[in-house]
Amino acid sequence: MAETSSTDVCIAGGGIVGLCCAYFLAKSGVVVTIIERDSIGSHASGFAYGSLSPLGEAGLAEDILPELVIAKMGMEIHTRFAKELPLETGVDIQHRFRPAMDLAFNTLDEAKCKSQVEWRKREKGFHAEWIDGDSARELVPSLSPKIIGAAYTEGVADVDPYRLVLALTQACEAMGVIIQHGDVIGLNEADGQLAGIRTTRGELSCNTVVIALGPWTGSASQWLGLPIPIRPLKGQIVRLNSPLTPVNCSVGWEGNYACTKPDGLLWAGTTEEDAGFDESPTSEGRDEILVSLRKMIPALDEAELVHQTACLRPLSQDGRIILGRIPQRENVIIATGTGRKGILLGPAMGKLVSELVTDGYTETNIEPFRLNRF
Repeated sequence: MAETSSTDVCIAGGGIVGLCCAYFLAKSGVVVTIIERDSIGSHASGFAYGSLSPLGEAGLAEDILPELVIAKMGMEIHTRFAKELPLETGVDIQHRFRPAMDLAFNTLDEAKCKSQVEWRKREKGFHAEWIDGDSARELVPSLSPKIIGAAYTEGVADVDPYRLVLALTQACEAMGVIIQHGDVIGLNEADGQLAGIRTTRGELSCNTVVIALGPWTGSASQWLGLPIPIRPLKGQIVRLNSPLTPVNCSVGWEGNYACTKPDGLLWAGTTEEDAGFDESPTSEGRDEILVSLRKMIPALDEAELVHQTACLRPLSQDGRIILGRIPQRENVIIATGTGRKGILLGPAMGKLVSELVTDGYTETNIEPFRLNRF
C-alpha cells in the first residue's frame, strides 16, 4: 500500500552512515525518516570486522591519510558511543581498546612499518613503536617465526558492528526516527526547489535528502541526473574456533588481519573483489584469507571454520569518501565512499551531515571530499 507522509530530512540508506546521520540529526531535534530497501544493518554495516584504527592498520596505513581528520573524529565519537549507547539502549556494543601490529616478514616490510611508526608517533593520543620479532611473539606467541618485527600501535580499538547497528537503530527509534522499507526512485521538486522524494511505497515530503546508499549509491545517478563514481568492493571474513591460539591484539599484513573478538572466535579477513553486486561467500575467498592467515599464524592449521560472511563496500573512483552537498542541489547531501573504513568513518560523516543540515556549514573542512572533485 502506498504511503504519503512528511518529514524534515529523508535519509536514503540505513547502513552505518545513514544511521549515524539520523542519530545526530534526531539529537538536534530534527524529524528524520530513513528509507531502507532491506533490513537495517543487513549488508556491510552488520558484517564488517569493526576495526577502529584511525592511523590505519593491516599494512594499509597510507590509505587513511587523506581522511585522517575524519578518521580521528570517528574514533572520538566511537569512544563516546561506548559510554552513551549502552546507557541509552542497554546494548553492549563490545567496544574495546586493544593494540595492533603491522607485521614485517622482510626488509621491505620493515622499512614500510618503520615509516608508519614515524608519523604515527606524532599523533596525539596514540603510542607507536617498532618492535623486533621476538617482542611481537611475546605478545602473540603463535606468530610465525619468520616475522622479523612489527609496527606496534596502542590507542586503537574495535567494536561489534552488528551490536553497534542494533544500538544505533534502537536509539534512533527512541528519538522518533521513522524507518520505512522501500527504494527511493526520484525527487519531487516545486518551482525548482526540493519538495520531497518518491519511493516504491509512495511519496514523502521533506526539506533535505541525504543519500547514504553505500555501494548502491550509483543508482541515485539516474534520478539526480549526474554521475556518482561509486562501485561495490566485495570483502569476505571468516570466523574460526581456535581456543588454543588466541590473538589478543589485531595483527595484519598486506591488507589482511586477524584478531580474537569478545565472542571467543578468531575473525580474519579480508578479500578485495570486483564481483559486481554478488554478496555470496565463496570457497575461493575463504582460501585466500586462510593462506594469508596461516602465513601470519601457522599454528591455525587445525582451527575450525565456524562462519563465513561476504559484504559489499562502497568505493569511490579515487578511494576517498564523498561527502557534502550535491552540485546545483543545496538540499541534497551525499555521504558515501567509505571503502573498508565504514564503521570507523560512519559516525564522523553522520555528525558532519547533521552540522550541514542544522548549521548550514561544518567547522571541519570537507571541501576535498565533495562530489564536484570528479
